[in-house]
Amino acid sequence: MQSPSSTHPDKVLLLDYTMPSQVVMFGNLAVSVEDAIPDLPDIAFSANLCLEELITNTIQYGLGNAPDHSIRIRISRGANFLEIVLRDDAPRFDPFSTVGSPDIDASLDDRDIGGLGVHLVRTLMDEVQASYDGTGNLITLKKTLRQ
Repeated sequence: MQSPSSTHPDKVLLLDYTMPSQVVMFGNLAVSVEDAIPDLPDIAFSANLCLEELITNTIQYGLGNAPDHSIRIRISRGANFLEIVLRDDAPRFDPFSTVGSPDIDASLDDRDIGGLGVHLVRTLMDEVQASYDGTGNLITLKKTLRQ
């Protein structure tokens, strides 16, 4: 049993995973996420969709497909929430403020390219936040757990 976080006394770290910046390695992370929250298969599925979208964007656009970087993923659980934190060393980028909401009602020919993945993350998670600490990006996702 891991110790609770100092900011949320009821928060317990379930997964601390570091992966290389290679999209082909995402499958191993997906299995680890499912193993970390086996009692929440629907949320594990949603978490994996969000992680795949955000990590793929980081690798392709933030890191220029460079395979020699690391991305750290931490998943913690509180009494009524799940928190996912991603950390990378890509240049500063906040997908939540930079990427606008797509016009999902527009025809395919009239839609702008991009934005659907970030829209998906915003839709699947209850809170999303991005910050930069001078050495890398930190993305925090929270999902409220219904009792």
